[in-house]
Amino acid sequence: MSTIFKYLCTVDIYMSFIEKQRHGKHFYYYLVKNVRVTPIKAKKLRIFLGRIIPKQDELQKYFVELEKKTMEAQYHAKWLPKELVERVDDLSASITVFHKTPSNILPKDFLVRYTYNTNAIEGNRLTLRQTALVLSDRISPEGARTDDVIEALNAVDAWNFIKSYRGRLNKAFVCKVQYEITKNTSCRIQGNYRDSEVRIFGSEHIPPKPEKVPKLLEELFREFYNLKKTLHPIERATFLHNHFVNIHPFTDGNGRTSRLIMNWILLRNKFPPVIIEVTNKEQYYNAIEAADKDDQKPFATFLCDQLLAQYTVPTPS
Repeated sequence: MSTIFKYLCTVDIYMSFIEKQRHGKHFYYYLVKNVRVTPIKAKKLRIFLGRIIPKQDELQKYFVELEKKTMEAQYHAKWLPKELVERVDDLSASITVFHKTPSNILPKDFLVRYTYNTNAIEGNRLTLRQTALVLSDRISPEGARTDDVIEALNAVDAWNFIKSYRGRLNKAFVCKVQYEITKNTSCRIQGNYRDSEVRIFGSEHIPPKPEKVPKLLEELFREFYNLKKTLHPIERATFLHNHFVNIHPFTDGNGRTSRLIMNWILLRNKFPPVIIEVTNKEQYYNAIEAADKDDQKPFATFLCDQLLAQYTVPTPS
């Protein structure tokens, strides 16, 4: 029989916990850490502590030993540094141990803040307070553009869709996400790929011609699954987001769709969803620009930093 006895943190945010196990008539304690050993597999590392939990000074020695075992066993990501991988994996492990699913840790205002920020990045003029009013009371603020209000309501429908979706990444899925985002707005094509060339405002990148979009996306979906055994889940979310935006398959809603699909990947891999805040818009766009030049590291690091900032509390220095 095994039960979680006490949760511990080191001076950083590397997360371990003490596990209490019963053997015969006695209880024994282990220092435990969940470590990712492949992109899709994690294992539990244990150090035996005995029948009594050691005092803090003695326990710190076991932490050092556990960290050494962690570094030896840990999977090494392609674009992310080891320490960053460990921190986000600890975040995922702690959610699994104490909350079961990422959705259980989301604050009550998550959907309001997510909707406000993802729409504001694309030019929606609703304030955070107005977004909250629209979502809670279904009231259109005085002077608000109709499309801005509809986009806020659509964001909730799109979020609820991706949160419950258990199928594969394919054309039907991404088109459904884009439809939920753009339905009842002035977007010319809702729920299907674009039929004309587009430009990305403020970017030097020129998306491919519309006739190339279907084939490029099929190749992207196939490669996404082929990379399951070689890329860390955060890196796969990075890969998908950046290539999807690069292809820019829709007449409108590309950014919002890519961020939702990125969060779908995070949720499916036991990571919490991330909010790309409009205040970080420049850093976000710079990371995408780097990816357009075949450098995925800035976006992968940016994504990890956002997750850790939103779901961990730094230890005071």
